[in-house]
Amino acid sequence: MAHGYIAQNVAGEAIDGALPPIPRNKNHLRALPYQEVGALITSVRSSRASLASRLCLEFVILTAARSGEARGTTWDEIDTEAREWRVAAARMKANMEHRVPLSPRAPEIVEEARAIDDGSGLLFPSPLRHGQPMSDMTLTKVLRGLGVADRATVHGFRSSFRDWAAECTDAPHAVMELSLAHAVGSAVEAAYARSQLLRRRRLLMDRWAAYLKSSGDVVTLARIAANDCR
Repeated sequence: MAHGYIAQNVAGEAIDGALPPIPRNKNHLRALPYQEVGALITSVRSSRASLASRLCLEFVILTAARSGEARGTTWDEIDTEAREWRVAAARMKANMEHRVPLSPRAPEIVEEARAIDDGSGLLFPSPLRHGQPMSDMTLTKVLRGLGVADRATVHGFRSSFRDWAAECTDAPHAVMELSLAHAVGSAVEAAYARSQLLRRRRLLMDRWAAYLKSSGDVVTLARIAANDCR
């Protein structure tokens, strides 16, 4: 049928029941070990990449957000006084507003981004296309320039955060999952448990930022082997 040799499937749909299901290969996105992320941020800040891409990549890592959510951030989504980023439902994968508590470093990134404000309303506008969000490849290019693209993807930093939270904190499962904007529990549970656990998530994100800052020095192999959570 695909090549036009026959007009219809003469075997009919009944043949589907006789064929074994084809297993799907799950390819996990490359993620940098959390012990190395702080040092990476230090390298990002001193890289020759554009200011927009440097700030956006650090913002992605600090907030454990999806790349598209961060790249599409608008100024009116940021409440610096409340230290909160409110991502509109239309921009979220689950089509629900997501409130992200901002660690102390995040508002500093927002302030630095004023230097690249092009009037489009975007916090991190494309350095190449005026008034447009930067592409995902722009952030990937930063990783390539630092020589880590074969070991890490932009999306993979969410996994780095999740591994750190599981191994180095006593945060409840729901807090870790909500920090990644994942659904928690069944639909019935979600209907009753509507809290986004914002206070607990703020504590977790502040700890994540503090860990990244403290581990931003040169990471030694011995430290990685020791699975250092400090």
